[in-house]
Amino acid sequence: MSQLTNLHRGMAAEDLPSASISSNETKLSAPVIAHAILNPYVTEWDIDRFAEPRPHAADKTKYFQYPQWGHFSDPATVLDVHGRVMLWYLPGIIPPERKHLNRIHLHLKGSLVKHSKRKNESSMRFGHRHVPELDGRDMDPLADAIFGHGRLMNSPATFQQGHLRLQDKVYESSNLKIPAVKEWLHEISYAEEFWNSISGLVLPDLARVGKDAIAAKGDWVVTQPPSGTQWPSIYVGIDVIVNQETPPHLDKVSAPSLLDLLVSMGTHDAQFHVSDLSSIFSYQPGTMIYLAGKLLYHSVPKWEKGERIALAHYMKDAVHNRFELARPSFTQQKDLLGKILQT
Repeated sequence: MSQLTNLHRGMAAEDLPSASISSNETKLSAPVIAHAILNPYVTEWDIDRFAEPRPHAADKTKYFQYPQWGHFSDPATVLDVHGRVMLWYLPGIIPPERKHLNRIHLHLKGSLVKHSKRKNESSMRFGHRHVPELDGRDMDPLADAIFGHGRLMNSPATFQQGHLRLQDKVYESSNLKIPAVKEWLHEISYAEEFWNSISGLVLPDLARVGKDAIAAKGDWVVTQPPSGTQWPSIYVGIDVIVNQETPPHLDKVSAPSLLDLLVSMGTHDAQFHVSDLSSIFSYQPGTMIYLAGKLLYHSVPKWEKGERIALAHYMKDAVHNRFELARPSFTQQKDLLGKILQT
């Protein structure tokens, strides 16, 4: 912990660059990741069997006993009974001095959408029938919120609504043509590239498949006309969520081993709930969470103070299938221990 304290003191005394990650920020990530892999919580489940569909929701609790772990605030990993990683919890991996990440979201204030323009847009993302609550609920009272309210879905490769077959065409999200979104993607690219490198360390097979998908999209994606936007992430979807609660849901467009990446920013004191683990994770700004979002119900309920900005990164299994990419295997803790502890 003294190493982390010294790193934070060093960053507090320097002006962090606005377009690159400093050496102290890179050094900060290493002990946070090491702490997480050395602090595993192990379920009694086999994740493959947990992923199998059940006729009734109650069957999950009948066949799989949910752990009662309570509240998390220190870095940790959650594993299945065979040591396969289904969650990384990395609080504080982004230092509070990295205020630039908050400021660049001011560009998006006028582009945020409070409710889906298309009836089934939220069900395409969350896998539910459409009800207003699934679009996210505004926090009250935040009528004068600096960063606004709403959600913005961005993707360089997506199917049109109702078209998920292998012969269907893949398109670029229309939001990528919005000037404010282009500017935001350019300004956040240095952070996304750093997060890509973290993904490569903690989930190497997923990162490889993600890179392959981004490299392949040029051969498959139809753009009308091309936006010219450079996509900085290995994930083909990034949702920007500002000052909205997130209801309990599963991410149906993904696959079991395609873990989501959630990045918490802003000034809030929100908590991240994973009901299948009976656990609550402190979700303060600067937290990163990798989560098997297709399998584990998760949510962010109402918080007490501050403004919440979240970036929900996700991969689309149907798009990967269209690109002829196989699903990655779950990452094994034993395969990570030696590599991470040597960094």
